[in-house]
Amino acid sequence: MAVQDDISWFSLALQPQEPFARGGKTLAGADLRRWREQFRPFLNYVRRKEVVLALSGGGMNLPCHVGALKVLELLDIPVSHIYGTSAGAVVGGMYAAGMSTSELERMMLDIQSPDDLFGFAARYPRLRLVTNELRRKLLRIPPEQSGMYSRSQVEQYVSGVLMKYLGRVPTLGQLGMNFSSVALDVGTGEEGDYVSKKIFSNQSTPEVSLSDAVGSSMAIPGVFPPKKIDGRYHVDGGIVEQLPIGTAYDDWRRRRSLFRRRGLAIIAIDLAERGRTPSRSKLSHPVDLVIYAQTFRGRTITRHSLFRCHHPRGGCSIILIRPSGFGIDLHEIEKIPRAIFMAYERTIEQLSGSGFLDGTMEDLTQAKLELGITHP
Repeated sequence: MAVQDDISWFSLALQPQEPFARGGKTLAGADLRRWREQFRPFLNYVRRKEVVLALSGGGMNLPCHVGALKVLELLDIPVSHIYGTSAGAVVGGMYAAGMSTSELERMMLDIQSPDDLFGFAARYPRLRLVTNELRRKLLRIPPEQSGMYSRSQVEQYVSGVLMKYLGRVPTLGQLGMNFSSVALDVGTGEEGDYVSKKIFSNQSTPEVSLSDAVGSSMAIPGVFPPKKIDGRYHVDGGIVEQLPIGTAYDDWRRRRSLFRRRGLAIIAIDLAERGRTPSRSKLSHPVDLVIYAQTFRGRTITRHSLFRCHHPRGGCSIILIRPSGFGIDLHEIEKIPRAIFMAYERTIEQLSGSGFLDGTMEDLTQAKLELGITHP
């Protein structure tokens, strides 16, 4: 599908009165029914299954999650749980807290500069790096105040948005939808302590605030300082699970053994940049390059998790969606409107017709090659 140069007519707030209606034309009646009919194979496939969402990390590509979520809303997909890593934890957490996709879109469009998210001089990473090193050496700042960028600035932004739209910053136990975010617990800072994957959720950590859970999941090492919760430090969940399908699958298996739950459909929204080499500007920007490298590594982990978890005959199916049409670097805030639009388009394209599992099967094939598995 070609992308129009002028997308000023497009707004998630206008859906579903005009789902995928170019130029602002409203779809209704028979036109609207035909639009919905193209998703019949997908809807039949997930019918009678428990549906959960797995939202990946992806740095500044997080607006793509919003466009993809809107399509699932239009199709009336009932979601029982959201699992998020890094950028996916930010969007997924706000969505689980009760923000609509239209409100999430407005939040994204209100970002005028990377300084809004990351603090003063966000466009100048070398200056931030030197400043942080001087602070660390001269002031002996603790780990939770280190990092090239201020994680607290992002947390304050998230808290401000939640206050604006919901009137409060909820704890995980106060969310209206089940939500889990993935982080890496790197211990207390004492020698000999253990390191493990950490899941913040309604069930396991109901007293943790949403902003703290999100801050832990997106604390990219070297870019943001680690997040300290209950005396332990946490860093970005993308190190262990860029796309949290394994966490969703393991959670379902535990619940299934207790309650004999029905089959599971994991709709996995993956923002990984597939096969796209980094641009010269990305190579010269430390933050963009770190996120690119982490995403690249995460793609391999995702393929192996897909091989472990996608077993339709065993009750678990994974529908992989890749809504990101291009990469957004730290300084490219102006790309946000087009990213939301393209994610909306690409999600419709990937879920329509009978090929909604094509992305899953393609990555399964690649996983088998990487693991040296030659049999069907």
